[in-house]
Amino acid sequence: MCGRYVDPNESALERFWHHGARGRQWWDKPYEPRYNVAPTMPVAAVFVADDGVQELTRMRWGLVPHWWRKPTLPSLSFNARSEEAAEKPMWRESLARQRCLMPARGWYEWCEHQKALGPSGKPCNQPYFLFCPDEPDIAFAGLWSAWAREDGSVLLSCALLSKEAAPAIAGIHHRMPVVLPREHHDDWLDPSNGTAQALELVQTARGDLDAYPVSTRVNSARNDEEGLIAEERLVCKVNRG
Repeated sequence: MCGRYVDPNESALERFWHHGARGRQWWDKPYEPRYNVAPTMPVAAVFVADDGVQELTRMRWGLVPHWWRKPTLPSLSFNARSEEAAEKPMWRESLARQRCLMPARGWYEWCEHQKALGPSGKPCNQPYFLFCPDEPDIAFAGLWSAWAREDGSVLLSCALLSKEAAPAIAGIHHRMPVVLPREHHDDWLDPSNGTAQALELVQTARGDLDAYPVSTRVNSARNDEEGLIAEERLVCKVNRG
């Protein structure tokens, strides 16, 4: 389950979405890349606005469906399993007509078959940074929703779709985000494509991925610095299956 990832920087966002994605004043302070994005944080997302134009905006990472009525927001709604998204009430409306892209440089996973020492000196699973070696900026297939608060304001939120891991990284973790190739971005965002077309696009997810071990400092979401994606030397290599 992908619960942490790395933002592109602002210039990368501009290059990546050069095809015309419109940008709101979507950040309330100067944009800076983050190296340890965690659930419930605001994240960059591209979606199709009501006028049919692709727009870059900010969304809460952790989907809140429009019909949500409980006093507390849903937990663990930042990942949606693609195999069940068409049936689950939490995801199915968004899969059918409200899909987004979540730009990223890569993401972190923790290998349960390999132990490391955490900052406190206690054993923990070894974290890895996973990425596409041929393309520095990628996009996760995501779902989005608009939820009206009691005060009338609207919260935009999103979740990334996950799938079984590609063979190259399956030895680190058995799941991965759906990383869509660039040629399918527009089709994913197009609301005229329904659930069946969306699930077909999931099958085109990229598998040309790689990974390397990183510092256990990434375990804490309070740590956010470029050094988190620096490769760490290990005594032994993990078996990637």
